[in-house]
Amino acid sequence: MIPRVIQELLLSALYDAFAGWAGTFAFSCRKGCATCCTRSLTMTSLEGAGILAFLAAADRRSELAGPAFQPTTSRTDRTAQCTTNTFVAAHLRGEAVEEAESWDLRPCPFLSEKSCTIYPVRPFGCRLFASLDPCAASGAAEMPPGYLAGATVLLQYIEHLDSGGYWSTMVELLAGLNTGQADGYGQPTAPLPGFLIAPDERALVEPLLESLLAREISGRTFARWLQSARP
Repeated sequence: MIPRVIQELLLSALYDAFAGWAGTFAFSCRKGCATCCTRSLTMTSLEGAGILAFLAAADRRSELAGPAFQPTTSRTDRTAQCTTNTFVAAHLRGEAVEEAESWDLRPCPFLSEKSCTIYPVRPFGCRLFASLDPCAASGAAEMPPGYLAGATVLLQYIEHLDSGGYWSTMVELLAGLNTGQADGYGQPTAPLPGFLIAPDERALVEPLLESLLAREISGRTFARWLQSARP
């Protein structure tokens, strides 16, 4: 297992590579646009650890004990969910996958006047949301071809790196991490099974992946760290 301090450096490198790639698109998203900021957002415990540290440094960790972070689904419902990698693995095997029947579209509890109060440490699930046109009116985002495929690969990388960790909605996983009971709030993270990138998307996605995998963190490339993340 990769030491947590290295995991955090790898996560930071991933965020940076994605920001550079996403910055090449003419997205309309601006501060104050919060249509996508809902309680349905998912993340890993690796990302959750960064949020906990951020809240603790600002003397805000007590927020996680408030009513906004109480579980909204039963344990059975939570453990029936697919992580990103288990979802992709099922598709690669040709199996039907049951997706969530409903989404919790209530605003994220970290929103204040349509601005994020944990913005520097927001999970990758927040960072990937984007739209070429304003989506407040329709509630639907318009993404360029290949964009979601590239972002999904990075979601898979994060889950793979968080060996021994958990995956769930941000709100419920933070509640579990705060009490040391994350196993009751989410699914164990899974290793990389492969990717779902259509042939016509590869030309857009490859520059992102090549840039990230070649980055050197503590004497090893990102690609080598990925290889050593799982037994």
